[in-house]
Amino acid sequence: MNRRLQDVRRRAARALAGAAAAAALLCGLAAAPTPARADALEAIAERGVLTLGYRLDAPPFSYRDEGGAPEGLAVALCAALASHIGEALGVPDLKVEWKPVTSQTRFPAVRDGEVDLHCGPTTQTIARRETLDFSIPYFIAGAGVVFRKGGAESLSDLTSEPVGVLAGTTTEALAPELLRKHGATSPVAPFPSHVHGLAALQAGEIEAYIGDQSILYYQLGRMAPLAPLHVAPDLYSFEPYALTMKRGETGLRLLVDQGLSRIYRSGEIYDHIRSAMGRVNLSPLTEAVYEVVAIPE
Repeated sequence: MNRRLQDVRRRAARALAGAAAAAALLCGLAAAPTPARADALEAIAERGVLTLGYRLDAPPFSYRDEGGAPEGLAVALCAALASHIGEALGVPDLKVEWKPVTSQTRFPAVRDGEVDLHCGPTTQTIARRETLDFSIPYFIAGAGVVFRKGGAESLSDLTSEPVGVLAGTTTEALAPELLRKHGATSPVAPFPSHVHGLAALQAGEIEAYIGDQSILYYQLGRMAPLAPLHVAPDLYSFEPYALTMKRGETGLRLLVDQGLSRIYRSGEIYDHIRSAMGRVNLSPLTEAVYEVVAIPE
Protein backbone atom coordinates (compact mmCIF):
# COMPACT_ATOMS: atom_id res chain seq x y z
CA MET A 1 0.00 0.00 0.00
CA ASN A 2 1.54 3.35 -0.98
CA ARG A 3 2.17 6.12 1.55
CA ARG A 4 -0.45 8.39 -0.04
CA LEU A 5 -3.20 5.82 0.44
CA GLN A 6 -2.05 5.06 4.02
CA ASP A 7 -2.17 8.77 4.92
CA VAL A 8 -5.59 9.17 3.36
CA ARG A 9 -6.95 6.19 5.24
CA ARG A 10 -5.69 7.52 8.54
CA ARG A 11 -7.32 10.90 7.92
CA ALA A 12 -10.46 9.23 6.61
CA ALA A 13 -10.81 7.11 9.72
CA ARG A 14 -11.10 10.23 11.84
CA ALA A 15 -13.94 11.50 9.67
CA LEU A 16 -15.90 8.27 9.39
CA ALA A 17 -18.18 8.89 12.36
CA GLY A 18 -19.64 12.00 10.76
CA ALA A 19 -19.75 10.50 7.28
CA ALA A 20 -21.27 7.10 8.07
CA ALA A 21 -24.87 8.26 8.33
CA ALA A 22 -24.61 10.21 5.11
CA ALA A 23 -22.93 7.29 3.39
CA ALA A 24 -25.89 5.02 4.10
CA LEU A 25 -28.09 7.40 2.17
CA LEU A 26 -25.56 8.01 -0.59
CA CYS A 27 -24.92 4.34 -1.23
CA GLY A 28 -28.62 3.85 -1.80
CA LEU A 29 -29.09 1.66 1.29
CA ALA A 30 -32.39 3.40 1.99
CA ALA A 31 -33.67 3.06 -1.55
CA ALA A 32 -36.85 1.15 -2.17
CA PRO A 33 -36.11 -2.21 -3.85
CA THR A 34 -36.73 -2.37 -7.58
CA PRO A 35 -37.03 -5.44 -9.79
CA ALA A 36 -33.77 -6.50 -11.42
CA ARG A 37 -33.67 -5.77 -15.14
CA ALA A 38 -31.03 -6.54 -17.73
CA ASP A 39 -32.42 -4.31 -20.49
CA ALA A 40 -29.52 -1.85 -20.60
CA LEU A 41 -26.79 -4.49 -20.36
CA GLU A 42 -28.43 -6.66 -23.01
CA ALA A 43 -28.78 -3.68 -25.34
CA ILE A 44 -25.19 -2.58 -24.72
CA ALA A 45 -23.87 -6.09 -25.43
CA GLU A 46 -26.01 -6.42 -28.55
CA ARG A 47 -24.91 -3.05 -29.94
CA GLY A 48 -21.32 -3.44 -28.85
CA VAL A 49 -21.55 0.23 -27.88
CA LEU A 50 -21.82 1.99 -24.52
CA THR A 51 -23.37 5.45 -24.86
CA LEU A 52 -22.09 7.92 -22.28
CA GLY A 53 -23.55 11.37 -21.72
CA TYR A 54 -21.29 14.26 -20.77
CA ARG A 55 -21.68 17.97 -20.11
CA LEU A 56 -20.09 20.56 -22.39
CA ASP A 57 -19.52 23.18 -19.73
CA ALA A 58 -18.96 21.70 -16.26
CA PRO A 59 -15.18 21.53 -15.78
CA PRO A 60 -13.32 20.01 -14.03
CA PHE A 61 -15.88 17.20 -13.91
CA SER A 62 -17.36 17.01 -17.39
CA TYR A 63 -16.69 19.24 -20.39
CA ARG A 64 -15.45 19.43 -23.98
CA ASP A 65 -11.80 20.36 -24.30
CA GLU A 66 -10.29 22.67 -26.92
CA GLY A 67 -9.81 19.74 -29.27
CA GLY A 68 -13.48 18.77 -29.01
CA ALA A 69 -12.95 15.68 -26.82
CA PRO A 70 -14.78 14.89 -23.55
CA GLU A 71 -12.69 15.66 -20.46
CA GLY A 72 -13.00 15.83 -16.68
CA LEU A 73 -13.08 13.66 -13.58
CA ALA A 74 -16.49 12.09 -14.27
CA VAL A 75 -15.50 11.48 -17.89
CA ALA A 76 -12.28 9.72 -16.85
CA LEU A 77 -14.16 7.52 -14.38
CA CYS A 78 -16.73 6.57 -17.01
CA ALA A 79 -13.98 5.73 -19.50
CA ALA A 80 -12.44 3.40 -16.92
CA LEU A 81 -15.84 1.88 -16.20
CA ALA A 82 -16.41 1.22 -19.91
CA SER A 83 -13.52 -1.25 -19.90
CA HIS A 84 -14.89 -2.94 -16.78
CA ILE A 85 -18.40 -3.21 -18.28
CA GLY A 86 -17.03 -4.59 -21.55
CA GLU A 87 -15.10 -7.31 -19.73
CA ALA A 88 -18.11 -8.23 -17.60
CA LEU A 89 -20.31 -8.52 -20.70
CA GLY A 90 -17.74 -10.55 -22.63
CA VAL A 91 -17.32 -7.69 -25.11
CA PRO A 92 -13.64 -6.73 -24.65
CA ASP A 93 -13.72 -4.41 -27.67
CA LEU A 94 -16.78 -2.51 -26.40
CA LYS A 95 -16.95 0.83 -28.17
CA VAL A 96 -17.79 4.09 -26.39
CA GLU A 97 -20.01 6.75 -27.91
CA TRP A 98 -19.98 10.14 -26.17
CA LYS A 99 -23.17 12.20 -26.35
CA PRO A 100 -23.16 15.84 -25.19
CA VAL A 101 -25.99 16.95 -22.90
CA THR A 102 -26.83 20.08 -20.94
CA SER A 103 -28.03 20.54 -17.38
CA GLN A 104 -31.58 20.66 -18.81
CA THR A 105 -31.35 17.67 -21.21
CA ARG A 106 -29.26 15.21 -19.16
CA PHE A 107 -32.13 13.55 -17.27
CA PRO A 108 -34.49 13.18 -20.26
CA ALA A 109 -31.57 11.69 -22.20
CA VAL A 110 -31.09 9.07 -19.46
CA ARG A 111 -34.80 8.32 -19.01
CA ASP A 112 -35.40 8.06 -22.77
CA GLY A 113 -32.46 5.71 -23.28
CA GLU A 114 -30.42 8.12 -25.38
CA VAL A 115 -27.49 7.56 -23.01
CA ASP A 116 -26.77 4.51 -20.86
CA LEU A 117 -24.85 6.45 -18.22
CA HIS A 118 -24.54 10.16 -17.56
CA CYS A 119 -21.02 11.25 -16.58
CA GLY A 120 -21.26 14.69 -15.02
CA PRO A 121 -21.54 16.68 -11.78
CA THR A 122 -25.00 15.47 -10.82
CA THR A 123 -26.18 15.67 -7.23
CA GLN A 124 -28.00 12.60 -5.98
CA THR A 125 -31.21 13.53 -4.17
CA ILE A 126 -34.23 11.61 -2.92
CA ALA A 127 -36.49 13.46 -5.37
CA ARG A 128 -34.26 12.53 -8.31
CA ARG A 129 -34.09 8.91 -7.17
CA GLU A 130 -37.83 8.65 -7.77
CA THR A 131 -37.15 8.54 -11.51
CA LEU A 132 -33.42 7.78 -11.83
CA ASP A 133 -30.76 5.48 -10.41
CA PHE A 134 -27.36 6.65 -9.15
CA SER A 135 -23.98 5.15 -8.49
CA ILE A 136 -22.14 5.45 -5.21
CA PRO A 137 -20.78 9.03 -4.94
CA TYR A 138 -17.59 9.97 -6.74
CA PHE A 139 -17.11 13.47 -5.25
CA ILE A 140 -18.54 15.70 -2.53
CA ALA A 141 -19.14 19.33 -3.49
CA GLY A 142 -21.19 22.27 -2.22
CA ALA A 143 -22.82 25.47 -3.43
CA GLY A 144 -20.71 28.64 -3.34
CA VAL A 145 -21.16 32.24 -4.43
CA VAL A 146 -19.14 34.49 -6.73
CA PHE A 147 -19.17 38.27 -6.25
CA ARG A 148 -17.62 41.21 -8.09
CA LYS A 149 -14.81 42.78 -6.12
CA GLY A 150 -15.87 46.14 -4.77
CA GLY A 151 -19.50 45.06 -4.50
CA ALA A 152 -21.34 42.73 -2.14
CA GLU A 153 -19.07 40.40 -0.18
CA SER A 154 -21.70 38.13 1.35
CA LEU A 155 -25.31 37.11 0.74
CA SER A 156 -26.47 39.47 3.49
CA ASP A 157 -24.90 42.40 1.57
CA LEU A 158 -27.01 41.81 -1.55
CA THR A 159 -29.47 44.43 -2.75
CA SER A 160 -32.48 43.70 -4.95
CA GLU A 161 -30.40 43.07 -8.09
CA PRO A 162 -30.71 39.61 -9.74
CA VAL A 163 -28.57 36.67 -8.65
CA GLY A 164 -27.63 34.12 -11.28
CA VAL A 165 -27.76 30.30 -11.14
CA LEU A 166 -27.39 27.45 -13.62
CA ALA A 167 -30.80 26.37 -14.90
CA GLY A 168 -31.98 22.84 -14.11
CA THR A 169 -29.70 22.26 -11.09
CA THR A 170 -30.11 21.72 -7.35
CA THR A 171 -28.58 25.17 -6.92
CA GLU A 172 -31.49 26.73 -8.80
CA ALA A 173 -33.89 25.05 -6.35
CA LEU A 174 -31.76 26.04 -3.36
CA ALA A 175 -31.21 29.70 -4.27
CA PRO A 176 -34.59 31.32 -3.35
CA GLU A 177 -34.63 29.92 0.19
CA LEU A 178 -30.91 30.62 0.64
CA LEU A 179 -31.42 34.25 -0.31
CA ARG A 180 -34.44 34.59 1.98
CA LYS A 181 -32.49 33.20 4.92
CA HIS A 182 -29.91 35.96 4.45
CA GLY A 183 -32.50 38.73 4.08
CA ALA A 184 -31.90 39.26 0.37
CA THR A 185 -34.81 40.17 -1.93
CA SER A 186 -32.87 39.43 -5.12
CA PRO A 187 -34.72 37.63 -7.91
CA VAL A 188 -33.10 34.45 -9.25
CA ALA A 189 -31.95 34.57 -12.88
CA PRO A 190 -31.32 31.14 -14.51
CA PHE A 191 -28.57 30.86 -17.15
CA PRO A 192 -27.95 28.08 -19.70
CA SER A 193 -24.30 27.65 -18.66
CA HIS A 194 -21.84 28.75 -16.00
CA VAL A 195 -19.93 30.71 -18.63
CA HIS A 196 -23.04 32.75 -19.50
CA GLY A 197 -23.78 33.40 -15.82
CA LEU A 198 -20.24 34.46 -14.92
CA ALA A 199 -20.07 36.65 -18.03
CA ALA A 200 -23.28 38.37 -16.90
CA LEU A 201 -21.75 38.93 -13.46
CA GLN A 202 -18.63 40.37 -15.04
CA ALA A 203 -20.78 42.73 -17.14
CA GLY A 204 -22.74 43.93 -14.08
CA GLU A 205 -26.03 42.37 -15.23
CA ILE A 206 -26.35 40.37 -12.00
CA GLU A 207 -25.00 41.02 -8.50
CA ALA A 208 -23.77 37.50 -7.70
CA TYR A 209 -23.70 34.01 -9.14
CA ILE A 210 -24.41 30.82 -7.15
CA GLY A 211 -23.07 27.45 -8.28
CA ASP A 212 -21.06 24.42 -7.23
CA GLN A 213 -17.96 25.95 -5.68
CA SER A 214 -15.38 23.61 -7.22
CA ILE A 215 -16.74 24.32 -10.70
CA LEU A 216 -16.77 28.07 -10.04
CA TYR A 217 -13.10 28.07 -9.04
CA TYR A 218 -12.19 26.13 -12.17
CA GLN A 219 -14.28 28.29 -14.50
CA LEU A 220 -12.82 31.53 -13.16
CA GLY A 221 -9.33 30.16 -13.61
CA ARG A 222 -10.08 29.45 -17.25
CA MET A 223 -11.96 32.69 -17.96
CA ALA A 224 -9.47 35.15 -16.44
CA PRO A 225 -12.34 37.69 -16.29
CA LEU A 226 -11.64 41.33 -17.05
CA ALA A 227 -13.74 42.49 -14.10
CA PRO A 228 -12.26 41.01 -10.91
CA LEU A 229 -14.49 38.30 -9.47
CA HIS A 230 -13.95 36.31 -6.30
CA VAL A 231 -15.44 33.17 -4.78
CA ALA A 232 -16.64 33.49 -1.18
CA PRO A 233 -15.20 30.80 1.13
CA ASP A 234 -18.53 29.59 2.56
CA LEU A 235 -20.35 26.47 1.38
CA TYR A 236 -24.15 26.52 1.49
CA SER A 237 -25.09 22.94 0.61
CA PHE A 238 -23.95 19.31 0.62
CA GLU A 239 -23.74 17.98 -2.95
CA PRO A 240 -22.88 14.27 -3.39
CA TYR A 241 -22.00 13.84 -7.08
CA ALA A 242 -22.89 10.48 -8.63
CA LEU A 243 -23.13 8.90 -12.08
CA THR A 244 -26.70 8.62 -13.36
CA MET A 245 -28.63 5.89 -15.15
CA LYS A 246 -32.22 4.91 -15.88
CA ARG A 247 -34.36 3.89 -12.92
CA GLY A 248 -34.40 0.12 -12.37
CA GLU A 249 -31.21 -0.75 -14.24
CA THR A 250 -29.81 -2.67 -11.28
CA GLY A 251 -27.46 -4.79 -13.40
CA LEU A 252 -25.74 -1.75 -14.85
CA ARG A 253 -25.63 -0.04 -11.47
CA LEU A 254 -24.00 -3.14 -9.94
CA LEU A 255 -21.18 -3.08 -12.52
CA VAL A 256 -20.72 0.69 -12.14
CA ASP A 257 -20.55 0.46 -8.34
CA GLN A 258 -18.19 -2.51 -8.53
CA GLY A 259 -15.86 -0.64 -10.87
CA LEU A 260 -15.91 2.54 -8.79
CA SER A 261 -15.30 0.55 -5.59
CA ARG A 262 -12.19 -1.00 -7.09
CA ILE A 263 -10.95 2.42 -8.20
CA TYR A 264 -11.46 3.78 -4.68
CA ARG A 265 -9.88 0.85 -2.84
CA SER A 266 -6.79 0.87 -5.06
CA GLY A 267 -6.22 4.60 -4.61
CA GLU A 268 -6.55 5.12 -8.37
CA ILE A 269 -9.23 7.73 -7.67
CA TYR A 270 -6.51 10.15 -6.53
CA ASP A 271 -4.69 9.79 -9.84
CA HIS A 272 -7.91 10.71 -11.66
CA ILE A 273 -8.52 13.68 -9.34
CA ARG A 274 -4.97 14.97 -9.79
CA SER A 275 -5.20 14.62 -13.58
CA ALA A 276 -8.56 16.43 -13.78
CA MET A 277 -8.17 19.03 -11.04
CA GLY A 278 -4.48 19.40 -10.30
CA ARG A 279 -3.10 19.15 -6.77
CA VAL A 280 -6.17 20.19 -4.81
CA ASN A 281 -6.73 19.88 -1.07
CA LEU A 282 -9.65 17.52 -0.60
CA SER A 283 -11.88 17.93 2.42
CA PRO A 284 -11.73 15.18 5.09
CA LEU A 285 -15.33 14.31 4.21
CA THR A 286 -14.49 13.75 0.53
CA GLU A 287 -11.57 11.51 1.42
CA ALA A 288 -13.69 9.64 3.97
CA VAL A 289 -16.37 9.00 1.37
CA TYR A 290 -13.96 6.99 -0.77
CA GLU A 291 -13.32 4.76 2.25
CA VAL A 292 -16.95 4.46 3.40
CA VAL A 293 -18.79 3.89 0.14
CA ALA A 294 -16.35 1.47 -1.53
CA ILE A 295 -18.30 -1.82 -1.52
CA PRO A 296 -16.36 -4.99 -0.67
CA GLU A 297 -16.25 -7.74 -3.28
